[in-house]
Amino acid sequence: MQVAVTFRHMETDEGIKAYVKGKVRKLQKYIENPREIHVVLVAEKFRHVADMTMIGNGGAFNSQGRDSDLFAAIDQSVEKMERQIRERREKVRRKRGNPSSLKSSLQEMGEMSGGKEGEELSTLIRKRRLIAKPMSLEEAVSQILLSKKDFLIFINSDSGLMNAVTRSKDGSIEWVEPHPK
Repeated sequence: MQVAVTFRHMETDEGIKAYVKGKVRKLQKYIENPREIHVVLVAEKFRHVADMTMIGNGGAFNSQGRDSDLFAAIDQSVEKMERQIRERREKVRRKRGNPSSLKSSLQEMGEMSGGKEGEELSTLIRKRRLIAKPMSLEEAVSQILLSKKDFLIFINSDSGLMNAVTRSKDGSIEWVEPHPK
């Protein structure tokens, strides 16, 4: 990992450089392979600014800390960077889920549906429970017209079967009723 520290409107200080490098090394535990980190330290009239940019395998991260004390500004910048990296890791973890359990569940679903063992399903099936209320077709149509939903699942009070009413993009209503043949 390459760490570059730039000083603007202030003199170069090896102690501050060592402090920054020590703080930046703590970020390595959060990101796998950081390639480079560039820290710009700026002295303004009444405050100090620490700008930090990190480029690694997980993407690029930027943070900025401002305080009257230079060390506090550096600490703020490092904390913000740490929070960004943790949030990105959590987001990726939520999206990916647990790949080993996902693969085994997909294989089980393929076996249950009569698919070949090596065949993988290209889509994931998400289970969602809805309450199907008994109502007539007219009530279902009025319910979907009053709501902003695109579909309504209900139990047809005339036939006792599960039915659905859907709204298309052009505003027309479609009634879906199961048929045994």
